[in-house]
Amino acid sequence: MTNQILYNLTRRGPEHDLLPWLREHRIPVMAHSPIEQGRLLGHAQVAEGAARHGPTPAQVALAWLLRQETVAAIPRSSRPEHTRENAEARDLQLTEEDVAELDTAFPPPSGPQPLEML
Repeated sequence: MTNQILYNLTRRGPEHDLLPWLREHRIPVMAHSPIEQGRLLGHAQVAEGAARHGPTPAQVALAWLLRQETVAAIPRSSRPEHTRENAEARDLQLTEEDVAELDTAFPPPSGPQPLEML
């Protein structure tokens, strides 16, 4: 069993109450649109994190999601090299500083929010 939801750096609403509930009930989450249909690739904070560590911005956005053990992601890719890069994101370890910078650029929700859809 899994729950697929729109979840990425720009759409963090599930973090307030849904993700904790799913973790408590041991239900994994499939993060739909993990790089926001490519829009995260041009965001300055994501690009800075990529430049600091050497991965692509897509890998940073995916690593941010995958650092949570109950979250999986389904990034779309039409090119084999992007598919390989996406898979390599699982090995990228973001630092606490990286996560804090991303939290500043993309703040977590302060209260309940409706689930978003594309």
